[in-house]
Order: sequence, then structure tokens, then C-alpha cells
Amino acid sequence: MNSVITVKCPECRGTLEIDVSRQRVLSHKPFLDSDNPKKDKAEIFDDVLKKVKDREAGSGDAFGKAQKDYERNQDRLEDLFGEAKEKIKKQKESGKDIESDPREHFWD
Repeated sequence: MNSVITVKCPECRGTLEIDVSRQRVLSHKPFLDSDNPKKDKAEIFDDVLKKVKDREAGSGDAFGKAQKDYERNQDRLEDLFGEAKEKIKKQKESGKDIESDPREHFWD
């Protein structure tokens, strides 16, 4: 079995040769941009770094949205729970037997 695999890097689009058995990178061949073959390694690195930072910013936005959605759901659940408590309180005050069937109070 061949323990060396070749993988294309999703960030820099370069090629990595990896020895799986030793868990080591044997070589890295940078991607040669056919649109701009004179681009040096520093420019390629800057492009990759910009992509990573853009992706991080996008994930931060997604996390913020998810957090706001979670808080909104928590507020909604607290409101529903408060309404249920008020409904039970009113039924107790009116003298209804609320112990007979508890589903009656939540499923109208």
C-alpha cells in the first residue's frame, strides 16, 4: 500500500504530498496562477490570508445571527410560559378545578 498521498490545498490551491504512515508533509508545490504567472509567493500568501479573514468575518456574522435567534426564542418561550402561568392563576381565582385535567389549560 502506498503511504504517500497527494492533496490539493483548498486555500492556496497548491499541491501537498503527505506521507500518511509518518504523518508528515513531504513537499508543497505552490499553485501557479495561469492568469498572472508573475505573481510572487508573497502576493499569493496575501491573497490566501485575505480569503481566510473574509471567511472568518462571515462565520462571525453567522454566529451573531444565531445568537440573536437564540435570544429571541428564549424571550418567546418566557412570554409563553408567563401567559400559561397567568392563565392558571386566573383559573385558580375563578374557582375552577385545575387539577382534574392539566391538558385543559394548555391545549384549548
